[in-house]
Amino acid sequence: MNGTGGTSARVSRRPVATVAGLPRWLGERITHLVTGVLQFVGDLAVTFARGVPPGNWRRTMREEFQGFFYLVGVRAIPAVLVTALLVGIGLVVQVIYWLEIAGQQGQIGDFLVLMLVREISPVVTALIVIGRSGSVLLDEVGHLRANGQIRMLESHGIDPTDFIAVPRCFATALALFVLTVIFVNAAVWSGYLGSVAAGLTAVSLPEFATEVFSDMTLGDHVLLIIKPTVIGFIIGYIPIWLGLRVEPSVLSVRQTLPRGFVYSLLATFLINVTVSLVL
Repeated sequence: MNGTGGTSARVSRRPVATVAGLPRWLGERITHLVTGVLQFVGDLAVTFARGVPPGNWRRTMREEFQGFFYLVGVRAIPAVLVTALLVGIGLVVQVIYWLEIAGQQGQIGDFLVLMLVREISPVVTALIVIGRSGSVLLDEVGHLRANGQIRMLESHGIDPTDFIAVPRCFATALALFVLTVIFVNAAVWSGYLGSVAAGLTAVSLPEFATEVFSDMTLGDHVLLIIKPTVIGFIIGYIPIWLGLRVEPSVLSVRQTLPRGFVYSLLATFLINVTVSLVL
């Protein structure tokens, strides 16, 4: 009886200990999360501040910028064009068709600016960049960290922030802006040509262009610049920030890859909603 009672007492005490430790566990997790976010924001601000003055861009940084811009921007153009073609046929044609049915042809520009320019283009282009380059960048920086090459750069007086983070972040920001502009134009014109081929509209090309782009306000133009640029800079820095903090092992790099992908997606949607609300 005593043995059974002792076992029961031990079993009954375990849930109590778990429940009692729950607030402490939550507090530690929240503290760790807040500390990580603040550290990330601080490091991000430092990276941006170092890249703004033109005098800080040494020859090696310019070469890294050009090489990574080619990798992220130029080589992504075919994927962006194909995606824009599909979006143009699937979205623009549908907008033109249903507005013609409803007798609201004059609202085509408003709808395209609201959906395509303000919301869809920056997000879809960011997803393409994340899928093509985000994991590659994290894997590159993570292996530099795991193999000790980051430590070697520091021993030679080279700051990894200047040599790795600054050129890649600014290259990603510029590349995402350029790709977004390409995406918008390709989607609009492919949608218009698809509508003409299907006999859904008889509007001429100059009239269609005037109808769409004349509905863009100053805020729309500012948003088209700010949103992809901010998203590009941050999704370029997330894999670098994670890669510089991996443990010195190849397995640690592989384990960090899904986290970098998820963080980049969350940052993209969060920035998209925030900038849209502000502008």
